Amino acid sequence: MTNRQIALFCLIAMSFAGCAALTNPYLGSCGKTPNLEIVSLTMFPDPLPESRKIDQWRAIVRSDSSELCQTTLAIVEEGKTQPITPERQVELTLGANEILFTSVDSYRMRGNRICFEITGYLDGNKTALKSPRRFCARVIDKGVWSMR
Repeated sequence: MTNRQIALFCLIAMSFAGCAALTNPYLGSCGKTPNLEIVSLTMFPDPLPESRKIDQWRAIVRSDSSELCQTTLAIVEEGKTQPITPERQVELTLGANEILFTSVDSYRMRGNRICFEITGYLDGNKTALKSPRRFCARVIDKGVWSMR
């Protein structure tokens, strides 16, 4: 091979690598739209003093697709759109998938009861994942929250 052919080959290889890196995580690449279901959602610590930040969220999301599903997930208060966790790019496989989230630094729970849901991008649309039940935190003692 000549230097010119090698340079052309490298240019073509880099352009293909660049295309792979530019995949839009908000479109999701789940093949057919899978059924994604929230099996569990917990916060740590639990119980949590009202003025304290949530250190970590642990979600278990079940997928019924045998294809790898790449999408972006976040936790939101039920009925709201502003995420309370940074959006997280994940790859979901068949069965149960554990996903850990951190909270946005400024988020604190207020009120008496708050329910949460997980939103994700499937087929380019942001949607709430299905859940067989609601995942809610409530005040169990003056100024102390729990999801148990």
